[in-house]
Amino acid sequence: MATLKDIAKLTGVSISTISRILNNDTTLNVSSQTKDKVIETASKLNYKTIAQRYKDSKTKKYKIGIAQMFDLEEQKKDIYYVMMRTVLEEICLEKNIEVISLFRNQDKNFIKINKKKLDGIFPIGRFTVEEIENFELYTKNIVFIDSSPDELTYHSIIPNYQLGLKLALKHFLERGHKNIGFIGSRYTFGNTKEWEIDSRYVYFKSFLEGHKLFNEDFVIECDMNANSGYKSMMEFLKNKNLPSAFFISSDAIAPGILKALNEKNIKVPVDISLITFNDTPLSEFATPSLSSIRIFMREYAHAALSVMEELWAGEHGVKKIIMPCNLVERESVKDFSSK
Repeated sequence: MATLKDIAKLTGVSISTISRILNNDTTLNVSSQTKDKVIETASKLNYKTIAQRYKDSKTKKYKIGIAQMFDLEEQKKDIYYVMMRTVLEEICLEKNIEVISLFRNQDKNFIKINKKKLDGIFPIGRFTVEEIENFELYTKNIVFIDSSPDELTYHSIIPNYQLGLKLALKHFLERGHKNIGFIGSRYTFGNTKEWEIDSRYVYFKSFLEGHKLFNEDFVIECDMNANSGYKSMMEFLKNKNLPSAFFISSDAIAPGILKALNEKNIKVPVDISLITFNDTPLSEFATPSLSSIRIFMREYAHAALSVMEELWAGEHGVKKIIMPCNLVERESVKDFSSK
C-alpha cells in the first residue's frame, strides 16, 4: 500500500503539504502545478486517504476470526468467555461482518474449517507467543480482548481491574466490614500465558494494606473454577475463622463456594458477605443473588470492532483501551454500618 512518504520521494513535496492537498485543505497556499503533480503521483501509486479507505471498508464484506483461550471443555467451567464471544458475534452480525471460528488442532495450532481469507482476528483471553505467531499467518489485523501481549504491536481491550477491586472493597468498607478475605488464584496466566501474579489479587492486597486491613489468613488460594473453589473453601473451614466478607475473583468460582457454605450451614449474607467479579448469570441467578463487578461486554465488543475498523482503514497507531466496570448490588452483602 502506497504511503505519503512514497509520494514525497517522487514529488519532492513535504509530507504535511501532500496530506493537506489530498484532503482538500482550502487554506493551503501552493501552486496549481504542485497540486497537480501530487494528485497525479498519488493516482499512479493508487494512494488512498484514510477517509477514502474508511469509506471502502464500509462497503466490503469483511470476515473476522474469533479464537478462544479455552478449549470447549474449559469454557464450560467459565461462561464469561462464552458470553464474550456471543456478544462479539452479535455486534459483527449487526455490521454485516462474517464470523469464522478458529480451533486448535492436534498440534495446538489454530485452524479454520474453510479457506476463506480473514480480514482480522479477535483473540479472547491469553495466548502463548507461538499462538500469536500462528494468528499472524492469517492476518496482521489482530485486536486482543482481555489481554495485552505487546503494547507496541497489538491493539487490545482490557478490563479496569483496579477500578473493579476499588468498587468492591469500598462497598464492603462502607457497609462496616473490616475483615475481608480473597478467594481465587494469586498467580495466573499472564498476557503470553506465562505465570505471573494475578492483577485482582495485587489490587486487593494493595487496597487493604493501604487501610491496614490486609490479613494473609483470609486468603483462599484456588483455581478459577467451581470444583477448586469448593475444595479450597471446605479445607479453609476446617481450621480458620471466617472473615465477615470475601471478594471472589471470578464468577466461575462462586457455585463451589456457595455449595461449601451451604453444606456447613453458613448463610449468605447473614454469616458471610460475598462480591464476585464478571457478573455473569452465575452470580445473578445464585441463591441468594450475588453482588458483582460487571464487565460491559457490549461496550467491549463495540470498542474492539471500532479499533478493527481503524486497522481496515489504514490507521495503525497502536491502542490499549482500558474499559470501565461497575458494581451491581444484589443480596449478598450484610450492612453493619448502621449498628
